[in-house]
Amino acid sequence: MPIKTTKKVTNKKVVKEETKPAVEAKKEEVKTAEVKKATKPAVEAKKEKVKPAETKKAPAKKATTKKAAKPAVEAKKEEVKPAEVKKAPAKKATTKKAAKPAVEAKKEEVKPAETKKATAKKTTKKAATKTTTTKKVTTKKMTKEEQYAKLSLDTCLDLAKAMSMNVTRDSIIQQLILNPDVKSVSKDLVNKYQLTGKFNFEEDGYDEGLVEVLVSKVYETADIKPEKAEDLQADVDHALNYKFTDVVADGEEYKAQFDTMRKVLMIAQHKDIHDSKKLDEEIGIDVEKFVEEFMDLAYSVLKTWKYEDVDYYEHFIYAVLSQLEDLHDTYRNRIMMDVADLYILHGDYGLGDADYGYILRENQIKDYIYYRYASIYEGVDKDKAKQIANQALQFVDDRFTYYPNIIAVLEG
Repeated sequence: MPIKTTKKVTNKKVVKEETKPAVEAKKEEVKTAEVKKATKPAVEAKKEKVKPAETKKAPAKKATTKKAAKPAVEAKKEEVKPAEVKKAPAKKATTKKAAKPAVEAKKEEVKPAETKKATAKKTTKKAATKTTTTKKVTTKKMTKEEQYAKLSLDTCLDLAKAMSMNVTRDSIIQQLILNPDVKSVSKDLVNKYQLTGKFNFEEDGYDEGLVEVLVSKVYETADIKPEKAEDLQADVDHALNYKFTDVVADGEEYKAQFDTMRKVLMIAQHKDIHDSKKLDEEIGIDVEKFVEEFMDLAYSVLKTWKYEDVDYYEHFIYAVLSQLEDLHDTYRNRIMMDVADLYILHGDYGLGDADYGYILRENQIKDYIYYRYASIYEGVDKDKAKQIANQALQFVDDRFTYYPNIIAVLEG
């Protein structure tokens, strides 16, 4: 078919347009019209005519249009070729490349906007995944010490129970009062409960290292810091003027004096004072008189209190006497006999007898020791009391001060 050429005058310029013939589809001919606007064909499969679709003009600045894109659609071995547009008229504007139509099978058209959204989502997802992966890689694993440091005191106590430790905050405070050194108290607890190598941090989540963390947290939160000297003077004066009354009142006074003695001990520990006379000058009280008063009250009160109270008193008073070395030399036999008597009165004869046996071996003058030993059993086991008094006669005769007292036990 011959090619027709049409002349058209636009703005005094002649624009030649060549139109190629459209492809036949089942003996029907698609006629070519004059091109006023750029035309794009849209193709439908399965024996349907090809209808040209209009392409919107795109504004341009004094330039000619570029070639339109050529869509290619295959439908049952038939190929449809769109008309080729060489030039398109424009008024001071030039169209850019026409958008390429995309045809999917089953007559569904893919929208460019949706494609962009899907692409954007994938890109965002990939970026997010990459960021997350980077975070995981760069996260630093906490050390055992850092994990322990983050534990609360209550959690530490729970873990201590899991390690079969029979401790509470108060019991640890009591140990710190006797010995304010955290490492030392921690080591004592580890040894007491035989924890060395018993637990593995990686497998159990705790080990013996937790003990020092626990003791340290108790020390930080407990009121075991030394007080000012002047705050103790009134309490000590009250203690020195107290008169024994009854079991209840004496018990309350013992608690008050125990607390005051604890504060005196802590001042001596923190100032590293080992002589009672120097401590007198530091806090302005008669320390030795106060220690004597406290021991007298404790011996009276603890006869009716629990066995555990005796055990704690023993450790506490020895801590006081160990700190003040001059008082230890003066009162060590007395305090050992006091504690031995209290154990015997609470039914622990083995420990009481062992303490008396030690004192008797360590002292040349034995009359008073035998008298104390025999007399405490008079209210518990008279036969044993007489047996002890009879044993005393191997070392004691009428030259000794307490000989008559020992004979009284034998004849009682």
